[in-house]
Amino acid sequence: MPGKSSDSFKPGDLVFAKMKGFPHWPARSDDGYKKRVPVFFFGTHQIGHLPPENIVPYVGNKMKYGSGVRIKGFTEGMWEIQNSPGVAPPQNQL
Repeated sequence: MPGKSSDSFKPGDLVFAKMKGFPHWPARSDDGYKKRVPVFFFGTHQIGHLPPENIVPYVGNKMKYGSGVRIKGFTEGMWEIQNSPGVAPPQNQL
């Protein structure tokens, strides 16, 4: 699946991140990565570290990945990425 090259992610980029067993999920890239990009998943407020090829930009992919998913937290995640993209992870996950 096409993603951005690893040197083009910046902290705060809004993305869709794909973990095995889950659909592309609304997320925000975070600071400090080399081979894996740390992402904050909207809706669930979990943190993951994914290879860059499993991440696509939010802009331009909203119609493709942003609807039709009926998993707990996805609808909330789509609301947060659109209305509150600066939401912070819980302190115990930092």
